[in-house]
Parts: sequence; C-alpha cells; structure tokens
Amino acid sequence: MKRNLNMMRLLLCLILISLQSCGQTETPVIKMETYDQYRTQHLELRDSLFILYTVKEWGEKNWYSWGVRSDMYKIRSNQVEYFIGGTFYGPDKKRILVWVGEKKPNATTIETYSDKVEVNKICPNVKDTIYSLSALICMRDNINQIWKIYPFDQQQATCYSRKEEAINVLGQYYFGQMKKHQMYRMMQSGKNKGHKKLQAYEYNLQDKDFWDKCWLFQKDTVGSYGLYPFQIKGYNYLGYKCTQKCAEPFNLPEVNYPEEILKLYK
Repeated sequence: MKRNLNMMRLLLCLILISLQSCGQTETPVIKMETYDQYRTQHLELRDSLFILYTVKEWGEKNWYSWGVRSDMYKIRSNQVEYFIGGTFYGPDKKRILVWVGEKKPNATTIETYSDKVEVNKICPNVKDTIYSLSALICMRDNINQIWKIYPFDQQQATCYSRKEEAINVLGQYYFGQMKKHQMYRMMQSGKNKGHKKLQAYEYNLQDKDFWDKCWLFQKDTVGSYGLYPFQIKGYNYLGYKCTQKCAEPFNLPEVNYPEEILKLYK
C-alpha cells in the first residue's frame, strides 16, 4: 500500500514536470508595436474623404508609384482598399503628414515565371491579402482650403500580411530613425550654395520642433523658385552649380473632386 502511494506521488510529480516543460516551450505571444502613443490625432472627416479620394484617383491614373499595374498582374484598381494608418497635423493645421495604406489581393502575375504558385504573385511567400503603407505631406494656406498633396516616400512598407506590421515599419522610421536619416538638400547659402549635399533631418516626427525647424519645411529659394523640398521630385543637373531652373517639381495629376467633398471646405 505504501509502495503504491509512493508510485502515485512519483507519477503526479512527473505529470507536473511535463506540464511545466510544455508551458516553457510555447512561443510567447509578442504584441506588434503600432506606436499608438504617438498616433493619437484623429483625421477630420473632410480631410479623410479628401485624401482618400485623391489617392484613389492617383491609383486610377497609375500616377507616380500609385496604381496596381494591371498590365503585369491579374488585378483591377477597384480591388484596392485605401486606409489611413497615422495622422499628424502641424500646430496650425495648415500642414499634415499622413500615412496612407493599401489593402489588396496578392494577385498572380499575368506571365508564369515559376512552377511554384507562390512565386507568381505580387509578393511571393506572403498571404493572399497584402498591406502597404507610405506617407503624404499635405499643405494649405488656411484651414478652410482644400489640401495640396505630395508623396513623401522616404520610408515605405510593402508586402506585409498584417496592417500592424506595415505601421510598425513606418513607426520605427518616423519616431526613431528619421532624425539621423540623411537626404540630399539644396544648399541655400555659403560656399556650397547651389549644390546638393547630404543632410540629416535632425528631428523625429514626434519632436516638438519638427514642424518649425526641420529643413523639410524650409523653402528652396536657390534651385526651385521657393518650393518646399517635398514639392520637388528631383533636380536636373549633373554636378554643376544649380540655378533656378534645375528643379523638377511634382506634376500632380488633375483630380475632379465631388461637390459633396468640396462643400465641406466652404
């Protein structure tokens, strides 16, 4: 009897150890960082309608990096859903940086490149639905004007299976890496005036002086007749000193907005 009792105790101990071991080998659930502590601003309804309508029209026109490339993939523009992933107004609401995303089917290619089905898709080895995210900078002269919208794709997130993953990529950049990121800037004075030089942004998006002191919001009076850097697609000169004619501004496509949206700004 005593021996049986000892055996029972031994079995119970082995069961408990086994359960503990199983618990220790489980993969812990890690919460995806979505930077909610910074993404606290709400996009006004009229601004949401205006911006999403704009990018939808850009997609229809296959302008710049927007559009589905239906000549390469079995997908139509009406299969794309656009969404807002983050909203960041300037202090006077005359400028805004907004993260705009696309949700679309991971469509197959028109041509077959491989016997592996997953390779013949927009994003190989990703699920059937994909998320992408990039940024726009919008500006206006007063709060009752419609926005002028420009692509700002210094950091993009493409080919992700979850929206949170795409948001995480932009969050890491704008809230942690942007201040050290060097981009070419037209020098406005000194011995390098008229030449492009690499210069860090020096501010992250959440920094209080971002909107007032970051050179991104300082006009180029040397090479572009007073445009902001985000309004310029590029500069057309090869190593020589730039003049007022060397900038190539973004050629924004014309968008005919419904009166239902325009009247919200009157």
